[in-house]
Amino acid sequence: MSNRLEKSPLHNSPSDTEEINQFIATLEDALNNHDADAYNHYFTNDISWGSPNGVLLQGLEPLHTVHKNFLEGSLRNSTFRYTIHNVKRLTPDTAYAHVQLVRTNANAEVESDELCLYVLIRKQEAWWVCAGHNTRVQLPHNAGQAAPKN
Repeated sequence: MSNRLEKSPLHNSPSDTEEINQFIATLEDALNNHDADAYNHYFTNDISWGSPNGVLLQGLEPLHTVHKNFLEGSLRNSTFRYTIHNVKRLTPDTAYAHVQLVRTNANAEVESDELCLYVLIRKQEAWWVCAGHNTRVQLPHNAGQAAPKN
């Protein structure tokens, strides 16, 4: 097909993605410390963020306010765990990551399970999140129940 972009090799050896894996671990640590400043430290000022509730936030300031209110408020006793599903470096300075974020309460009960897409850029010798979208993962309405008989 002549209108397709030419395939170029992606930068996806383990050494190419290890730095991003460490970056995701840093985000997880910040969440578990309930530290919005550390969590948002490497979010760009012009970040675009889709929340699991369907809200689109533009810019770091409104996003930081939301994260700070949650982490210091209703989520202060929560624990967060990231599982990295996929990391792709598109160029040496751009990448994306699909991660699963599971949040549990003080009783170790799952409160939220989200699939997140983070768009990353490399600048000032560090990775930065320039866009993100979290989608809540929900079990089917009747999970665990027998299928109805016809």
